[in-house]
Amino acid sequence: MKRFSGPALAILFAFTSGFAVACSDSPTENENDPLAGLAQRDGSDSVGNPLPPPPTNPTPGGFHGTVLGPSTPGSGVDTLATAPRISGVVVKAHKVVGGTQADPELGPAEQTVTTGADGKFALTLSGGNYVVTFTPPANSIYGGVWVTASTSATSNEWPWWVILWKK
Repeated sequence: MKRFSGPALAILFAFTSGFAVACSDSPTENENDPLAGLAQRDGSDSVGNPLPPPPTNPTPGGFHGTVLGPSTPGSGVDTLATAPRISGVVVKAHKVVGGTQADPELGPAEQTVTTGADGKFALTLSGGNYVVTFTPPANSIYGGVWVTASTSATSNEWPWWVILWKK
């Protein structure tokens, strides 16, 4: 998959200027799991550095951004100008209550929103470590993803740019 050039890659939120997620098309298999059918993503900031560890005392905060698909082949490098916005994506934030980063145990969804025609979403959360899922409509040409993230007083300052993988 192509990556954004410039200041952002695949999923962005910020600890400094952004958060990116590397792509993999290996969905989770357990059908009863909220992560079923979704591929896990590993995050980095907008320049490729690993994310800092989650805060020991997360505070209330939120996440917002835009859900995109990869740019059409032949349109050049993926950019925010060339990537299509994906509507109808269900975005859920589940508080992590145990497990590991690769196999988290999740509580019920704390908040659920659906992207509009502009692909935008916004979540306001009570505070903690979360798994955020992005599930496109069943008839979509895109596959869904999940990522772990922690809220803080500044977690809503920079947008995420989420690029779903093409099936």
